[in-house]
Amino acid sequence: MKKTLLFLALAAVTGLAGCDDDSTALPNGSGQTIETTEEGSSTFVLQGYENAADGYNTLKIDGLDDVLYLKDKQLAGSAYNFADGTAGRLDQMNTRPADNAWQPTTAIAAGQNYWARHRGLSAYTYIKLRVAYIEGNNVGLEYAIDGSENFDLNENTNANTSADADRQRFVTDYSIPAMNQNNYYVEHTVTMDNETILNYALEWDNTMRHAAWVAFSFDATTSPKNFNRPDEDPWDVDPLLPSDMQTSNDQHRMDGFDRGHLCASNDRVYVKEANDQTFYYSNISPQLNDFNTGFWAALEDRIQRWARSGNGTSVIPNENYDKLYVAKGGTLNELLTNFTGSKADSNGIYPSTDGNGFTKNGVACPKYYFMAILSEKGDNYHAIGFLVEHSETLPDDPSADDIKACAMSIDELEERTGLDFFCNLPDLIENTVEASFSLNDWTW
Repeated sequence: MKKTLLFLALAAVTGLAGCDDDSTALPNGSGQTIETTEEGSSTFVLQGYENAADGYNTLKIDGLDDVLYLKDKQLAGSAYNFADGTAGRLDQMNTRPADNAWQPTTAIAAGQNYWARHRGLSAYTYIKLRVAYIEGNNVGLEYAIDGSENFDLNENTNANTSADADRQRFVTDYSIPAMNQNNYYVEHTVTMDNETILNYALEWDNTMRHAAWVAFSFDATTSPKNFNRPDEDPWDVDPLLPSDMQTSNDQHRMDGFDRGHLCASNDRVYVKEANDQTFYYSNISPQLNDFNTGFWAALEDRIQRWARSGNGTSVIPNENYDKLYVAKGGTLNELLTNFTGSKADSNGIYPSTDGNGFTKNGVACPKYYFMAILSEKGDNYHAIGFLVEHSETLPDDPSADDIKACAMSIDELEERTGLDFFCNLPDLIENTVEASFSLNDWTW
């Protein structure tokens, strides 16, 4: 689920004093006081209204794990939504907003009241907020908790839905990001033991002539390495794309770039048909040779080892994972612009892009490549994201520490890519696993 990340590194939170008096002076140097209008309410001065560089802090309400803060003269918070409230005293705010009234942020004004709704592990907590004053960089707040409400642990507000059950059979698989209706969705499948399984899916952005992402999983069926990449690569157009969207070798020849797989050939080696499908041009991205064969290949190998280690080549290791869900791609929201490489290909052609980030053959060239990984072991889930710069200067043989330096939470990866990963997880699980990551959850 999409979430707003912290604007800046969080500063230390000043003391949160309960206020039973009619008004409380706060040590902000302004001489302003904040009147309390509800018994048991608290007061706080948020900083960062005009310029975070002039002072910035966050408000952590007692009993809640997440913070409120100011961003672009708005209230924001990674686990919060907001709605307008009735002006006046807090003790006169008695009606909570409707479900469709909540927004990720809200612009604030002096003398106005607001509702905040915090999403915890199993319940919403409601907070009433009154903006007592705005003075320069400071916003004086009075706030009070207005109770909590349990929610359905299986709730999933951002899950994919299918309008075409035949063509979109696997859209609710955990590997599939939230679908963009402006793109064209494709599922490549294989049949094994009379059962149709998802080999990999992609979403095609025809304006970029490039996939927005590819998605697949490693499990007991799809992780074995039963087939080696053929001596003669079976390049082909994607037969499931409409003819006016198909790309071919014409878009990937004589441009100085490698024909870089998104879903790697070595990701799908459990059966020949599955491997052949990775050579569709819809799965190809223009990649610098040093990147494709160096750092990116090493990261791909790391994830493949997670999928295939511990129990031969037959199954994901029982002690760590039952299944790995993977979404991969290049950043179509951030392209490699006005670039000329320093190394020519075997034809003597230097890779280059124009001012819009397209190759000489009209294909978008990402500035970064990403992976979003979700592990499943029984009812336990862990997630980690990677964002790697598309560069000639990365280590050819990166160490584990080099790869770890590219790791981030799924929340941060979503912010950087504009995508919504693992949207089909129940919200409770999704919110938890995407908020942070631990390198110790993974074998290096």
